[in-house]
Amino acid sequence: MLRPIGFEVVRPVDDFADYIPFERTQVGAKAAGLAVGEYIDREFNVPGSTQDTIDRMAALGVFDRPISRVCEIGPGSGRYLEKVLAACSPQAYEIYETATAWREWLVATYPVTAHPADGRTLAATADGSVDLVHSHKVLNGLKILDACGYLAEIARVTAPGGAVVFDVLTERALDEVTLCRWHESGAGYVTSMMSEQYAVDFFTRRGFTLLGDFLATSMPGKTHYLVFQLERASSC
Repeated sequence: MLRPIGFEVVRPVDDFADYIPFERTQVGAKAAGLAVGEYIDREFNVPGSTQDTIDRMAALGVFDRPISRVCEIGPGSGRYLEKVLAACSPQAYEIYETATAWREWLVATYPVTAHPADGRTLAATADGSVDLVHSHKVLNGLKILDACGYLAEIARVTAPGGAVVFDVLTERALDEVTLCRWHESGAGYVTSMMSEQYAVDFFTRRGFTLLGDFLATSMPGKTHYLVFQLERASSC
């Protein structure tokens, strides 16, 4: 009925729900006798990979300073959220999650506040208000302009002395062997890559210092984590 006048009715797509389905994951974790995060590591990545990332963050000093407020972009199943809460016990933990079922479950399960998520901004978070901004396995799945937009938002909301942790698909994560594995897998959830130098320069211009970086497993390949600290505010 609508097509003759130029409209089409389509079912909304929830990319994260398709990648890690909420109901099936909950049932599978319960049947396996595992926490949701452990089950996802086993089924979608490598057992222990989430804790390994947290350990690497700790080794770079992310949790060495007082952390009062945390903001996480795309927490999904909450497997990193749970471990960050345990590592630093913040007074406030903000999340931006577009997958409705996962978002509602996180709010019911953990002491977090969910802000409206548009997949591009951190609009509900004030400038310079967050001591730790982090994101895991999210930016690689966005269009490059949306990913870069998130970088600007991350820089905007970080408080002086605050830490930033995120992963992107850089040239270091795309060696010949790994690239072949991506091709063979047919994975369609990675949509962009970002130059390591671009990301480092972007934050350096805004007063951040690179604390370190590391590669982490992201089946069937790997992803590149960058960890920064804001040394001085910038108007850039």
